[in-house]
Amino acid sequence: MTTSLRRLLRRAAYCTGLILLAAVSFLFSPAPRTEAEYCGTYLHLTSFAGFTANCDGFVYMEDARHLAHLLEPQEVRQSRPLFILVGAAVGYPCTWLLEALTASGLLPKQVMQRLPSKYQPLLGFYIGYVLLNYVVLLASMLLFVHLYYCLTDGQGNELLLGALLVFFASNQVTKAFFWTVHQQMFTFLVPLFCVWLLLQSTRPDLQRPRRVAAWAFLTGLLALVYGSFVLVLPCLLCGFWQQNRPLLPARLLGSWLGMALLFLLPTLLWIGLLRLLGVTYYNHEAKAYHQLVWLLDAFRRPWPEFASLAAQYARRFLKTLPAVGLFAGLVLGLLGLWRYYQWPVRWQALSAVVGLLALFTSFFAVLGYYQPRLTFILVPLLLCLWVILLPPRLPRWSVWVLVGVALGWHMWQVVSYGPFS
Repeated sequence: MTTSLRRLLRRAAYCTGLILLAAVSFLFSPAPRTEAEYCGTYLHLTSFAGFTANCDGFVYMEDARHLAHLLEPQEVRQSRPLFILVGAAVGYPCTWLLEALTASGLLPKQVMQRLPSKYQPLLGFYIGYVLLNYVVLLASMLLFVHLYYCLTDGQGNELLLGALLVFFASNQVTKAFFWTVHQQMFTFLVPLFCVWLLLQSTRPDLQRPRRVAAWAFLTGLLALVYGSFVLVLPCLLCGFWQQNRPLLPARLLGSWLGMALLFLLPTLLWIGLLRLLGVTYYNHEAKAYHQLVWLLDAFRRPWPEFASLAAQYARRFLKTLPAVGLFAGLVLGLLGLWRYYQWPVRWQALSAVVGLLALFTSFFAVLGYYQPRLTFILVPLLLCLWVILLPPRLPRWSVWVLVGVALGWHMWQVVSYGPFS
């Protein structure tokens, strides 16, 4: 076994321990008092432990069980077919395993009978999707570890890193969504993947045409997994520009157009397949929540109405910012110290992460649908920015202070009431 593989396994084991510790402790958090406070079903494991099965989860599981549902008109998850396909790929083996355990008597039938009737045939798919939650969260944490050592030139403090990883394992997103079928774990992976694409020490080679085409098409597939992956496209365009300067404006624009078309190609092919089958593509987020499409209506209005509507949406977005308040405070505090002491920072990394913060903040500010769990996507970027601003040498007491903050943060997440969805 190579040294790098042993190191990866060791990191994965540590991150898995943090994930399990946080996720299990959330089972003992206060239960919702009324059904109006959540969307779904609260499942009681014992008289003092349980979790919320989100209302969106049933559709994800049913679609994975019956993939033909994706081809039906106005199917809710039609815009995310690859996530459903992955759910089926994991869910069916889990279902077959449960059937084998039940047939052999190793899994008592009473366990299945305790579930709500509509969930009984879907237990294998539920387990599969929770495993996907774990894999996406683990991948996010491992990617952050990799970025942490890149941003600190391999000299980062391990105890400090361990404290930062607590914020990934324990937060309002993992509390409400780890044990349910949903896509919120991508909240951590999407921004970190964008950082990886833009950092000089980690970004892929975008100088050869075939590589550029492959990256554009393959990352375009991710948009069929989770909608926020569309933000990968501007990162690719920026990375291409950085690696191919100087280019004549006409050639640059032509290359960008080609990359954009290749990025959109998987979605266009999916829409075309649906049309061949006589089905009109349906995007539930745009139709039900008017995500982004509200801008089309707003621009057609007179200027006073447009300004009033934009201000209304801006206020709704601002109300979600307390979700990232602690992390913004950590960054602002360290920024203040840096401006006073002026220690060296990595300017390329700083500009990349600040640019991503501007991109993600702008995108979610105009999204049109606002929830603290969506705004939480800024937290991985804020943590990367905090790492970039760290001084070359940290006083040991400051590391222990952050460890205390991380532990206090986790305890608060456990004992606080909600969120549930």
